Amino acid sequence: MAKHPRLPRSVALKLLNREFTADHELQRRFEREADVVAQLDHPGIIGVYDRGSDDGYLWIAMQFVRGTDAATWEARAHQPAVTARLIGETAAALDYAGRHGVLHRDVKPGNILIADADHGREIRAVLTDFGIARVTTANTQLTATGTFTATLAYASPEQLSGEVVDHRSDQYSLACTLFAIYAGHPPFTATSPGQVVAGHLSQPVPRLTAARPDLPPTVDGVIARAMAKRRDERFSSAMEFADAIRDALEGRHVAAPTVRQLWTDRDQGGPGSGEHAQPPWTDPAPQLPGSGGHVEQQVGGGPEDIAPARDPRMRPMAAGSAPGAQPSKGAAVFAGTVMLLVSLASLGFLVFGITITLDEFSSGDDPTESFIVIGIIAGIVALTGSGGILLLCARTAGRVMSIIAAALLAVFLLFAVVISATNSYYSSSVIWGALLVLLVAVVAGAASPSTGRWIRYRKAVRANRW
Repeated sequence: MAKHPRLPRSVALKLLNREFTADHELQRRFEREADVVAQLDHPGIIGVYDRGSDDGYLWIAMQFVRGTDAATWEARAHQPAVTARLIGETAAALDYAGRHGVLHRDVKPGNILIADADHGREIRAVLTDFGIARVTTANTQLTATGTFTATLAYASPEQLSGEVVDHRSDQYSLACTLFAIYAGHPPFTATSPGQVVAGHLSQPVPRLTAARPDLPPTVDGVIARAMAKRRDERFSSAMEFADAIRDALEGRHVAAPTVRQLWTDRDQGGPGSGEHAQPPWTDPAPQLPGSGGHVEQQVGGGPEDIAPARDPRMRPMAAGSAPGAQPSKGAAVFAGTVMLLVSLASLGFLVFGITITLDEFSSGDDPTESFIVIGIIAGIVALTGSGGILLLCARTAGRVMSIIAAALLAVFLLFAVVISATNSYYSSSVIWGALLVLLVAVVAGAASPSTGRWIRYRKAVRANRW
């Protein structure tokens, strides 16, 4: 902590030791941290006021947060929902940074500050240390070619494999962080960095409830999805992951676990157990040199460094192996199929109406009313057909169009039921009533959370196809 030279407030002063001034890589990372964070304005991200050099020291003046960090914060002394809220605040900060083209790339408990409660405000989380953050639109890397600097205990498989990372890498690290805060240790612990790396790349996600049996089992499935080896199996955003954790703690429905979580069930005698249940992509952890799984480690910088991505035993998934379980698409398929059937039926009425209109032309009758009816039916055909096709293709526009079309038709059928019943056409009332129930089911299916999860899942899959 330091005093601002001109204003009556305290600041956090971050210094780069003189002995590192000759390391141009460290200098560049240090200066870049201030440049990156200065672009961001979010209550969950540490604020940067200024940077400079003085007497051989590089310095950054930052927002001073009175409190502790998540690495030393005692989660067991608080309700699980408090931890989930803090992770949600961090998730919101990560999503905000991601929307502005910034990836943190080193999310861990030590980089999440827990600000003390004051002036009626609850404790809150503030994300800090963007030292190896990367601006996605930048043409330069923040580290030397082939060098890896994130903390191994919280690094994503794609980071360890040397792949291009996106916002889902920060989500993976956030899930590891949540696990560590709840359990008191990271998900993969070992005596050597190689074993930690192997855990991230090939081992099933351990169950948090083994260390915290007071938490609901559904939490395990949420963490397993956020820590999926393949990023297209994770949540579409960090906030979606945080919301799923909150829902699991509150006993609401959450997304199904990934296939890899079922392998964890097998290892612990759960429903996926059996002597032939070994997943094809899992291999014994290689023993690589080094000591400690919580240190920063350079990877791939030279022949003497650890190179986990080059070890064929440590690939995240073998070619041809099964992907993770996707969310249920039953409700979406039902709604989309019914919309297509309605479109086809309306198309039949449209052809019939055109035929009647042509006859009116031939007989000299005024076809104005027929044109109006034809226009309405054509609109129904276009709306229901497009909505059904797009919904079956997992498009948000199809979901919206199907809901609107089904709701409008349901209102029309409701009037038809009332009019038929009023005029004692009970057989017609039954038919219109059955169709009304079907359309209400379509609205419910298209608007259901499972349809939304399936659309988000397919959107993430499409975005990850190179």
